[in-house]
Amino acid sequence: MTTQPEKLMQMQAEALEASRQAAAKTLEGWQKLAQLNLQTARASLEQSSEQINALLAARDTKALADLVTTLARPPQDQFSAYANAVYSIYRDANQDFTSVLDKQVAASNRQLAESVETLARNAPAGTEGVVTLIRQSMAAAQNAYDQVNQAGRKLTEMAEANLAQSPAGSKKRG
Repeated sequence: MTTQPEKLMQMQAEALEASRQAAAKTLEGWQKLAQLNLQTARASLEQSSEQINALLAARDTKALADLVTTLARPPQDQFSAYANAVYSIYRDANQDFTSVLDKQVAASNRQLAESVETLARNAPAGTEGVVTLIRQSMAAAQNAYDQVNQAGRKLTEMAEANLAQSPAGSKKRG
């Protein structure tokens, strides 16, 4: 049987590992976002160069006016593709982070349940009601956590469904 200091050291090591994993996933997400921004900036620079060359190549005012009108329209497809890519990075990072968090919460719940069981075994006679109250409180807290988690997942699913139905989302997927 492990002693209390050993359990505490194990809990600290697990918490440290969970923090390290969360930090690594966060950095990974930032790296992907930075890479996306660099690619977007590079593409924007290339597009601007092409547009300037097209404007310089215009030989009459009608061609110049048509080019200016065309270039003045915001590139909605490009913006939508960028927004979808940012959302995809966010979604992936959030899934990874949620996975780490869920594992940590499950481990904490197991440790708390073990502590309550140890308390119940060593509790003096007449304290069964307190132990029952603690167990019911733990169950209620777990149910509340599960409901919030499910609501968050449903909200994410709805957002993804709306994104898929948008013109840019259907172009990206279809």
